[in-house]
Amino acid sequence: MGAWGSGAFENDDALDAVAELVEGSFELDDLRAAVAADYLEAPEGAVALALVEVALATLGIVDPDAALDEVDVRLLATQLDDAAYELILTTAERVVRPDASELYELWEEAGDDELAEWRNASVASIEQLRAAIAD
Repeated sequence: MGAWGSGAFENDDALDAVAELVEGSFELDDLRAAVAADYLEAPEGAVALALVEVALATLGIVDPDAALDEVDVRLLATQLDDAAYELILTTAERVVRPDASELYELWEEAGDDELAEWRNASVASIEQLRAAIAD
């Protein structure tokens, strides 16, 4: 049974991405390919939402989540440029749209309360990132 929760790091795909960040093997190209498709699959959606939290931590907007304890956020911040932040934001915005995201559909199937909890938390983080990179 995989991990499943409304938090950005409460699923296996996000945790796998964090492990890749620790190893230095994470590639944004996977996200670029996913966002180019008409429909965003759940794994890429989960990774995009986790990357929003990573981006907020690298920008100093939020304290890093406990899931990022092994990630050198300061080093990662030097590797992310404006284009990377825009890619993360664009992808995450698609995740929370009902017509473009498998992850949205999965949360919708879980029920109205669960969908609202997941979506509200995700949108709040997306809006924080949008505001941060707009400055």
